Amino acid sequence: MGIDVTKEFILSFGPHHPSTHGVLRLVLKMQGERIISCSPEVGYLHRGIEKMAESKKWLQIIPFLDRMDYLASLSSEHAYVISLEDSIGIAPSPRAIFIRTIMDELTRIASHVIAIGSATHDIGIMSLLLYCFEEREKILDIMKAVTGKRMHPAYYVPGGVYSDLSDNTIEQIKNFTKNIDAYIGIVYNVALRNIIFQRRMKEVGIITKGIVEDYGLTGPNARASGVGTDIRKHAPYAAYDWLEFEPIVSDSCDCYARILVRTEEIRQSASLIEQCIDKMPSGEYCSDPIIKAINNKTLLDSMFKESVFSYYFESGFEVRRKTRIYRSVESPRGELGIFLMSRDNVKKPHRLHVRAPSFAHIQALQWLLPGCDIPDATAIIGSMDFLISECDR
Repeated sequence: MGIDVTKEFILSFGPHHPSTHGVLRLVLKMQGERIISCSPEVGYLHRGIEKMAESKKWLQIIPFLDRMDYLASLSSEHAYVISLEDSIGIAPSPRAIFIRTIMDELTRIASHVIAIGSATHDIGIMSLLLYCFEEREKILDIMKAVTGKRMHPAYYVPGGVYSDLSDNTIEQIKNFTKNIDAYIGIVYNVALRNIIFQRRMKEVGIITKGIVEDYGLTGPNARASGVGTDIRKHAPYAAYDWLEFEPIVSDSCDCYARILVRTEEIRQSASLIEQCIDKMPSGEYCSDPIIKAINNKTLLDSMFKESVFSYYFESGFEVRRKTRIYRSVESPRGELGIFLMSRDNVKKPHRLHVRAPSFAHIQALQWLLPGCDIPDATAIIGSMDFLISECDR
């Protein structure tokens, strides 16, 4: 007895399928292997970061934001810290501006290599994921040397960063960027020039400019569809106003273009890091005297340093009453924005809201997947590079 391929049925794709890149559930209406409709369901990883922030002091919130996008923690920190700086009227030191930019671009590379490796792994290219993790390990070693932690660094503070870059670390960063072309060559040889990869990814998952605008897509997903918006260029923050670069844009609009844009952005990020190292001024790494006191090597009494540290992060500072401010940065996934609101309690936020790019990208699946087959769905999801922990904030 044959199977009736004309009969419609419901398929639950996820939330524990590895190709959904997290606990995302897609309720698919199917006819054979063809997708008729798609309804994304999120909330399986909800941790209430925005709500928890309402009960925390301003600086105590930073480690929570680290865990929102665990592949690009410093991007979340950056958006939050510049929001605080605008609220309390503190300007970061000139050296800190360049240090933040270096760390942001290292974060972008670390995130993009995992995005590329995961997307290629979803369609059967096993080896590239191992190369990607090897490259990310080099960045995590740098993160540990700079911040003391491989992940969730809590490194950005109002006025600058928590510690300076040493000469040895700068040399380590230079060696990494100098050799990045070797990794990019592997991506081209293993995936981008692979005829099987091209047939699986080209002309699949077309995102038009209209869809970019309708769903609020940003970052590489938008730039791969011919929309050249990049906050680093069009609303500069940190040191981007002093750097020479143009957004990487493609008009192909398909899955292949999204992987290609991320690959070339890795090369661009290495160039931006090298420019920052060349132009970075000497001076203080933080304009906040308390942070400098905590890291002062002449303070030998560790208990005293610990008490200063605890007081600073538990008491910290106050913002103006009835503050409402929104600041955004260009995270590896797109526009990551932080909205802060205070009322009468000036030591805690009354409301903190995160504009997470992954949330918008997931919503676009309900338009992208209908008309595709199941194998195309895995290619499309992998090319979108969303993160459920960022969505379920």
